[in-house]
Amino acid sequence: MSARTVLALFAALALVAWFWARGERFLNHNGPTFDEPAHLAAGYGYWTTGNFAANAEHPPLLKLLWSAPLVLRDRTLYPHDVARATNADHWHVGDAFLYRSGRAPRELLDPARRVNLALGCAVALLAGWWAYRLWRAPLAGVCAVAFAMCDPNLLALSCVLTTDVGLTLFGLLSCYLLWEYAANPSRGLLVATGVALGLTLGAKFSALALVVGLGAAGVVFIARGGTLALPGAKEETSRWRKAAEFAFRLGLIALVALAATYGFVYFDQWGRGLKFQLTRAEHGDGVMYLNGELSRTGWYHYFLVLLPLKLPLGLMAAALLALPALRRVPRAAFLIVPPLVFFALAAQSCVNLGARVVLPVLPFVYVVAAELACGTCCRLAGRALMALCVAWAGVSAARSDPHPIAYFNELAGGPRAALRVVADSNLDWGQGLPALAGYVRANDLGPVYLSYFGTDRPEAYGIRYQLLPTYGRVGPTADELVPPRARRHVVVVSANNLLGIYLNDPDTFAFLRAREPTALLAGCLYVYDVTDDPDALRRVRALPPY
Repeated sequence: MSARTVLALFAALALVAWFWARGERFLNHNGPTFDEPAHLAAGYGYWTTGNFAANAEHPPLLKLLWSAPLVLRDRTLYPHDVARATNADHWHVGDAFLYRSGRAPRELLDPARRVNLALGCAVALLAGWWAYRLWRAPLAGVCAVAFAMCDPNLLALSCVLTTDVGLTLFGLLSCYLLWEYAANPSRGLLVATGVALGLTLGAKFSALALVVGLGAAGVVFIARGGTLALPGAKEETSRWRKAAEFAFRLGLIALVALAATYGFVYFDQWGRGLKFQLTRAEHGDGVMYLNGELSRTGWYHYFLVLLPLKLPLGLMAAALLALPALRRVPRAAFLIVPPLVFFALAAQSCVNLGARVVLPVLPFVYVVAAELACGTCCRLAGRALMALCVAWAGVSAARSDPHPIAYFNELAGGPRAALRVVADSNLDWGQGLPALAGYVRANDLGPVYLSYFGTDRPEAYGIRYQLLPTYGRVGPTADELVPPRARRHVVVVSANNLLGIYLNDPDTFAFLRAREPTALLAGCLYVYDVTDDPDALRRVRALPPY
């Protein structure tokens, strides 16, 4: 191994260490996001009860990984009584698991989040390895890792229990292994690719879009003169028949790997979960927001509007400058076609819930952007541009800490300005209660008027509150009334509730939208002091109770 390669490896590991340190800051400053209690409790239940029916709208693989550290320490936390009383309702089970187990919520949540953080680090390292192999330059590998580490979207989604990072990792691995296999077929690579594909399908149901993308990439590759065949295939067999035999064997391996994530016995749950996702509109889901409008059908152009606001501008600039180099990429179909197909199918589905939906596309952008370090026409200028782009992305990313969920780039103007365009998990996922607790203590506040979006519990942080119309609350409340003659009247409204995305009356808080907030906490909680505004105070106190 050359000195240059060793230096590149140390640089990549240093970047990962920086990413991990920022992830630890995230854990210290952000509460559970909307789905995390349900996901964690379901995974713990799979291990301890052997029943995979809970939270079946998501495959079990990642939930099993997240909950494994808890199972290894204690197998007595699962709230069987709540599961029986609620017919295993995953919201109530998750609430009881996280808040009524006798353990501090973070004691349960942080180990699971660190598992997902490790998956996010693996995404960055894999992107760096592919860039190194693709562009034949250690510096390109380091730059791909750097772009991944400087992406607040990857950091945010690596620090919460959502299936997007797992899908991204296994999807990227499947594409990379197939890219390698196309050049050097071997039984080991065949099995590895099939297992990776099975794990991709076991991570999230939208993995089917990546499978379609890989299939399309294979067709393009063969149509352009390439060959996909089983090791030792007969030369006289046609290329398309070889490809069909290869696809059948690969699919069989993937199917076995997928069934293994359900313990084989409960494999039928995969089909049930897929059916739920395909018919989720019938279950009352699907309220989306874009440019001041609410919709239950969504918009095809949603992600084209969103990504230019959510991605670091340094990353986008580097990727655009590197695009011409794609003409010389070997077996380019496996790098280009899967993310394009995935993005197109995500846009067509109109599941406009945030940038997380298209996260699997981003590692391919990291790999392409890293080519700028090679500087094919002018190496010195290319490396200077690369350094500028990485530094730009890094500074922008660091400014978003410790709340990268609410990151928006300079073009968007930050979360306050971006709220006019997008919301939901792009900035408000229910993560802000720790920040509110700190604000209440720092300002010596009594009970506040609170409209909180999420499943976290304000009382877990010692927050006293009068609950206003809200969305996501599970179980009984511990709210109180703010006295009419209180010293201060402070209203706190989550961004999603401010827009009325999930409220019965979308205009519940319309009278506050044009008002400048006293503070913006964690990018998602809007604080208004209405003590000296009798009209606003009257409107707040007239709101119906939760």
